[in-house]
Amino acid sequence: MLFGEVIGQETLKQKLVADVRNQHVPHALLFLGQAGYGTLPLALAFSQYLFCENQGDTDSCGQCASCNKTRKLIHPDVHFSFPFPRIDKRERCDEFITDWREAVLSNPYLDLPGWMARFDAENKQPNITIRECHDILRKLSLRAFESSYKVVIIWLAEYLGREGNALLKMIEEPSEGTVFILIAENAELLLPTIVSRTQILKIPPLDAQALARALQQCHEVDAEEAHRLAHQAHGNYNDALHFLQRLSGETQQLFIQWMKLCLPGSYPGKSLDVVNWIERLAATGRENQKNFFKHFMHFLHEVLLMQATGTPAPVWNAEEAALAGQLLQIADHQTIADLYAMANQAHFHAERNAHSKILLMSLSLRVARRLKQNKVTLA
Repeated sequence: MLFGEVIGQETLKQKLVADVRNQHVPHALLFLGQAGYGTLPLALAFSQYLFCENQGDTDSCGQCASCNKTRKLIHPDVHFSFPFPRIDKRERCDEFITDWREAVLSNPYLDLPGWMARFDAENKQPNITIRECHDILRKLSLRAFESSYKVVIIWLAEYLGREGNALLKMIEEPSEGTVFILIAENAELLLPTIVSRTQILKIPPLDAQALARALQQCHEVDAEEAHRLAHQAHGNYNDALHFLQRLSGETQQLFIQWMKLCLPGSYPGKSLDVVNWIERLAATGRENQKNFFKHFMHFLHEVLLMQATGTPAPVWNAEEAALAGQLLQIADHQTIADLYAMANQAHFHAERNAHSKILLMSLSLRVARRLKQNKVTLA
């Protein structure tokens, strides 16, 4: 992958290129940030530049034999490790490498839900096994095939767990030319002894302008919609794609309908309307429900900004702006913060396969009750 194909992150690109050109490549890097910020694309572009036979001032050539191999994820000196479910008695990443290449080549901004969706793994949790750690050590004990470097990219390294202890010595004292690139979203889940042996690069959210341009160029989104999605996604490319693909049309109307149902007010048939609404959203699938909870959180975030500035968010349509106005008439800052916590908790449970209808009913009742209590208090 070329650095030019990575969305935004210009400062980090310049640093990584400078490290290679100045021959100051760290032996262990930790790319820390959300998948949608570009952690994996940056790692792929860095490894391609490292192996490129005709390095330019800002990017790899993209045409030499090494670039062609790294682009296709088949360079013999670039090794990948990643979490996987325990299925079909497979215990090493090499046994999943075809699926991995297909997933990454189709979306370099791959996240864990997107990866796990490729498998019929039911509720099995992914991890990086001790057998895989031993396989990494075996590969690194061999000489490089085509380069002076050997690179190991460990995607979502927090899934190493305590098995990561097996790699400590190699990370601390690697053989000459060995480079570890660890990619993680949550440093707190990594062994402190591993974190202390790496140079940490914190990957920030994408710049809204860069994200909007990517949506326009790669997904043929018009400028106004691209800027709306970029603002709503808060710098996360995957969230922007989810909103583009799923939070539109019927789902957008379901959110507006739900907000109206949760606002205080009694009329015949309201309870039945809530039940029917739950049936409709539950039928759209778990990923869509998780995106719904994210959308609710983004909406509340913008409501708080509107409360502070008095200006409606530019991402809202007329109906959402009207709902925000109604919400601010009956909800103070603490109430909106409480609603945000409820949405975040619902998203947490959805990721852990909670029963969809029970989860949606619980959230609906809690939101409606909190708003009703706050209306009485303010009155």
